[in-house]
Amino acid sequence: MEKTLYFSANEQTEQQRRDVVKFAVGVSLSQCRHPSPLLVTLQNQYIAGEIDLEQLSARLDTEYQPAPGPDPAAKYAAGEGPYVEPAQPYEPYLHFDESLAPLSL
Repeated sequence: MEKTLYFSANEQTEQQRRDVVKFAVGVSLSQCRHPSPLLVTLQNQYIAGEIDLEQLSARLDTEYQPAPGPDPAAKYAAGEGPYVEPAQPYEPYLHFDESLAPLSL
């Protein structure tokens, strides 16, 4: 049995779905992430109303396998990953002697 497509109130028309895709692509490009050929194909199917966002997302998950852990953008599982040198203690470059400040302005 095939699932019924679901489009929310802001994605009922082709133009609304095109606007959703344009926004998503804009966000990705602002982070220097260009859409893959597969994503472009799926976005065009979504705009045409052939698939909904749930199906688009499921297909991407199947193809790219989401990262482990609660953060889908995480590269490593919590507590794992490469060794990184700890940062140096913070030292302000400007020191302010409060005793020299006037009591009132």
